[in-house]
Amino acid sequence: NPPRVKTDLPHTSILRLAEHPNILVNKESTARVGQIAQTVAGNPDMSLMCCDSPTLGLVVPLMSLGGHGTANMSGNLIPQEMVTISTPWKDWNDAMACREAWLTNLQMLHFTYSAINPVAVKCLMQAVGLPAGPLRKPLKPIAPDHLARGLKICRDLGLDKKYGFTVNAMRSAAE
Repeated sequence: NPPRVKTDLPHTSILRLAEHPNILVNKESTARVGQIAQTVAGNPDMSLMCCDSPTLGLVVPLMSLGGHGTANMSGNLIPQEMVTISTPWKDWNDAMACREAWLTNLQMLHFTYSAINPVAVKCLMQAVGLPAGPLRKPLKPIAPDHLARGLKICRDLGLDKKYGFTVNAMRSAAE
């Protein structure tokens, strides 16, 4: 989770918690990559994941240290790309694929975190014809010009063609 909703536990506490049979995943959100390295070095019996926020910037460092993937919301719009980004690295090719997918989709990743979660993602999903459901109260949709930026990113990345996003919905949502 983003730093606004986290508790930063020291690696010693995480390693102790990893011994509990009901704790299977640590969704890391520390801004200190060195702490993640200390956790990984302790060889915990749990999956180590992080969110896909490009501002937090943990995906590439976590995966390079042996992370197991991401808990992400961007996968609603770029599912194949997030599979590549979230696949544990077995070799240099996995690392390069992650890097390429991360850098190619960086604008989309920034867009999905451009409003409080899940507003930008749900609004863009609805605009391209994907089921997203309504925003919970008191959340409000993003402004039309903000949505237009997300739609432009979709077009620039070719997501409308790749995933069959509804072009008419893209046009009407941006107007």
